[in-house]
Amino acid sequence: MYFARLDDSPMFRTQIQSLEESAEVLRERCLKFHKGCRKYTEGLGEAYDGDIAFASALETFGGGHNDPISVAFGGPVMNKFTIALREIGTYKEVLRSQ
Repeated sequence: MYFARLDDSPMFRTQIQSLEESAEVLRERCLKFHKGCRKYTEGLGEAYDGDIAFASALETFGGGHNDPISVAFGGPVMNKFTIALREIGTYKEVLRSQ
């Protein structure tokens, strides 16, 4: 056996120190990654609320299909846009919840 008796040699101490430093660097990276993930998911929740609020405001502004003023400035197109915004918001919410 090659390392039958390693005890507390300088090589052993160097190896242990190197492994501890590597573990500490990895721990710090993991903590930063976790913090970033947490911030991202919180941001997704806020973004979802903002997207839905904007879509509702746009839908209210756009009016209906029978309103001549709404039709004149593109209300039906805006309604399609609000549907797309709501779908995007839904996908963001699904991403946040998983």
